[in-house]
Amino acid sequence: MKSCVIALFVMSCEPAPQADAPMPDASHEDGSPAETVAPQDGPARFVAEAIERHGGSVYERSRVRFTFRDFEFEIERDGGHFRYERRYADDQGRPVVEIMDNEGTRMEVGGERVELDPEELRRVETDVNSVVYFSFLPFRLLEPAANHRELGETEIEGEPYRMIEVTFDPDGGGTDWQDRFVHWIHRDENTLDYFAYRYHRDGGGARFRRAVNRREVGGLLIQDFENFRALQEPVADIAEFGQLLEEGGLELLSLLVLEDVQVMPLR
Repeated sequence: MKSCVIALFVMSCEPAPQADAPMPDASHEDGSPAETVAPQDGPARFVAEAIERHGGSVYERSRVRFTFRDFEFEIERDGGHFRYERRYADDQGRPVVEIMDNEGTRMEVGGERVELDPEELRRVETDVNSVVYFSFLPFRLLEPAANHRELGETEIEGEPYRMIEVTFDPDGGGTDWQDRFVHWIHRDENTLDYFAYRYHRDGGGARFRRAVNRREVGGLLIQDFENFRALQEPVADIAEFGQLLEEGGLELLSLLVLEDVQVMPLR
């Protein structure tokens, strides 16, 4: 796998990842994450095997810290209980903490809670949750709103893969439920090495990501991702991205890097 050095989610010529990285809501009305569905035979089983390969139950009972640009993240999941935090300093140098947990979403500035209007609340939830969601794929791909379909097998860069499509139901799939995802799961290693998605927000488009710099931290497989778009757009079917990579038909936009990752399993 290739690598280069650019800060996490720094975009060279596209908007911030939240603008083109839609994400299912996948939560209950009280804000707690939806439970993972027990896999059945078929494509869901391959997703379950990938989740297990990437760390399985460690992710569901752990505290994870990492750096994202100039933001510090801490995520904690313990069964149905969760807490996501993003920390940074505002333009005046005051510490800002954005928090999502079972009680809802809120912001603290300089240690004082501030009221968020609906637009600000949605921004915080999108910014925080999308980073957590995409940084830790394939976790959360077996939640109730997810639908799986096997698209067959293929080879990319000399390795065998199963292509698994994931779409989402309107109920529980979030505001971007109509977006489509294809995941390339290694047939023998069960690792998620590539994924592509077509999004509809902000005019729509498609992206392809390749995992790089895979390492194990505290029982989890941590990956960075190269972020590509097609040289010739639009792409008729995002399942063709693997072939476009082989043919040199993609443009590298950025490298998405998780830095200073710490994983602390909960006892």
